[in-house]
Amino acid sequence: MADDLIMPKVAWYKRKLVWVIVLLLVVAGGGAAWWLMPASQNVEAEPVVDNQALYVGLPRPFIFSVPAGRRERLVQVELQLMVRGLADETRAKQHLPLLESVLLTVLSRQSADNYLSADGKQAVRQEALNELNRVLTEELGAPLIEKVLFTGIVMQ
Repeated sequence: MADDLIMPKVAWYKRKLVWVIVLLLVVAGGGAAWWLMPASQNVEAEPVVDNQALYVGLPRPFIFSVPAGRRERLVQVELQLMVRGLADETRAKQHLPLLESVLLTVLSRQSADNYLSADGKQAVRQEALNELNRVLTEELGAPLIEKVLFTGIVMQ
């Protein structure tokens, strides 16, 4: 009985005709969608501005002595510099020896009292930021550093 069931064959040209009609409908639908697409979507995207805050860590802490009354005190300071964008981070890392030299000069000319109070630390950070950006402006034509961050201060 199963042998008696035979599917009738469709002529080859009818199968190809169905495929041609389906293909034409797909192409016409895609063309119509492209033609009717609003013009606002065709506008080029504006370039993305890299404004991400990145931190440049200095490889070693600064160790120096500062005057404290009649004697000297030894200070160890760890710093990080905040910059905006990968380009500024790369340029800051490229000029790291210059930045370390400027920071050591600024930090070592302070008194011990500046490292003991919050206002004194803020004044040191601001002076370091101003000096770094002054030197970088002379070197590169633009300031790079947005903030100077103390990550550790030890005084003996």
